Amino acid sequence: MAHDLSPVSLKDVPAIVRAEPVRLTSMAKFGLIILVVIGVLGFVQQLFGGDPKSAWMSLHVNFTFWFCVAAASSCFAAVFQICNAQWSRPLRRIFESAIPFLLWSPIFLFALYFGHEHLFEWAHAPMHGKEFWLSSGFLFTRDILGIVLLGYIAKKVIFNSLRRDILAIRGGLTGLGSDDLERWQDEQYDRYVAGSTSDAVSDIAETTSTMGRLSPAVIIIYAVVMTLIAFDQIMSVDQHWYSTMFGGFYFMSGVYMAVAFASIGYAMLRNTSPLIRAKVERRTLHDLGKLLFGFGIFWAYLFWSHYLPIWYANLPEETGWLIARLREKPWQDVAWIVLGASWVIPFWLGLSRDVKQVPILLCITAMIATFGIWLQQYLLFAPTLYPDTLPFSLTDLAIALGFLGAYILSAASFLEKAPLIPFGDLYK
Repeated sequence: MAHDLSPVSLKDVPAIVRAEPVRLTSMAKFGLIILVVIGVLGFVQQLFGGDPKSAWMSLHVNFTFWFCVAAASSCFAAVFQICNAQWSRPLRRIFESAIPFLLWSPIFLFALYFGHEHLFEWAHAPMHGKEFWLSSGFLFTRDILGIVLLGYIAKKVIFNSLRRDILAIRGGLTGLGSDDLERWQDEQYDRYVAGSTSDAVSDIAETTSTMGRLSPAVIIIYAVVMTLIAFDQIMSVDQHWYSTMFGGFYFMSGVYMAVAFASIGYAMLRNTSPLIRAKVERRTLHDLGKLLFGFGIFWAYLFWSHYLPIWYANLPEETGWLIARLREKPWQDVAWIVLGASWVIPFWLGLSRDVKQVPILLCITAMIATFGIWLQQYLLFAPTLYPDTLPFSLTDLAIALGFLGAYILSAASFLEKAPLIPFGDLYK
């Protein structure tokens, strides 16, 4: 995906600095707040007036999905730094905008602690040999600490990404007058230049070096923490079943979704930001589409690699989990929908070059894949609790919409304060 010419160069910096921030309209913000309220009310109504187990399960499934998206999207900042992916520059802030939601994620997991007895058998009767590992206090403490650590280290990388831009602006490297820089003199940006010297170029080089040291650690911590969450919060719903591949399947599903959300985010931003619309060229969009296509194939590869040895070995302690989800009604039909939405349809759409280069078509492909992976989270978790019936209800939709509203609001709060395209490292 490397190109000879980067889509952004020093001559674009004045336009980036002068660009109006992305701000939600009052109507859009009000609508998103309404979605959050609907999600909260739906959960409360089901918790106290319906089926508490269904309410906690819906909250749990949506948490594991939206947290996975936010974690993977935030960590792409480290991936781009390691790869020096110049093609991705106009899209990086869309990925980085997931960091506020990631930082809020431990609160959702803390809330789930109070309902975990409705979801996990080990909360009442832990399996012999796993009593300590699956003890409630230890499990939720390590998971929350793991998410906090991941959020902290990912935020450091994104902070330094923003710091390079503000250093370039405050250090006079952009060559713009005070009128153009007035917005960036606000005190909220002071923390990005704390500890800087009078040599902005040297400070930017040092900041880039710091990002280079932190980025590999982010990837490693991401893999470890996401695997821990997958084992503790999803796989342990059936405490007798285990798979060493399950963690990789979960965190790579997140990577797939991060690319899908970037595709959707660009389709939304291009209508409100002339800068983004101008700088995301067809070749850049094509590269994003190829990532979506490639990670969709990799998702299918991991699914098959997971399924094949379990089927081939035919061990009772392993096959029961798969049979309940892939071979028995009513979940068999859901499994086919997941396969179709997560891979089959995106694969066939992604074969077209035009689909990858037309924003609305790429967005539709990404939305189909997103629905498939969201439904996958139900398929991974719910059949153990509801083996003979599909527990889907309006509560599930309400809570999902609540998370969607919270995610967009948090992402918008980040984008309205940051330069829409990172450029500080161009001066190193």
